[in-house]
Amino acid sequence: MGAVAPAFTILIVEDHVVIAADIADVIQRNGGQVLGPASGLSEALALIKTTLCDAALLDINLRHETVYPAAEILQIRGIPFAFITGSEDEEIDSRYADVPLLRKPFGETELENCLRKLTGAHLPSADKRRVEALTGGP
Repeated sequence: MGAVAPAFTILIVEDHVVIAADIADVIQRNGGQVLGPASGLSEALALIKTTLCDAALLDINLRHETVYPAAEILQIRGIPFAFITGSEDEEIDSRYADVPLLRKPFGETELENCLRKLTGAHLPSADKRRVEALTGGP
């Protein structure tokens, strides 16, 4: 029997390794595939140019640069994305006023809700997965 294709592929652009790993874990537990994570703009641009994704999660500030050039390409291609930021006062470029925003620190439920918006996918809730894990099945 062949492997089942993942329901969606999400590009992660995040320069904090632990946060990127946590995001990847949630995506994978919800049946998705992770592209990246990319920790810098050049790496993100290379992935966008060479690999298809269904949606993206983009940390706005990547060390000393912003992720806006990657967001511009995704927007042109019609690929949905959300921004991630740790700054309460972050001014977002007006071109992206309607883009979903995850403010750090965010929880698993917030991330899953964001993924639902981006992919239109039905993701099982964290509570449902916990019950399934305890009872041994759906």
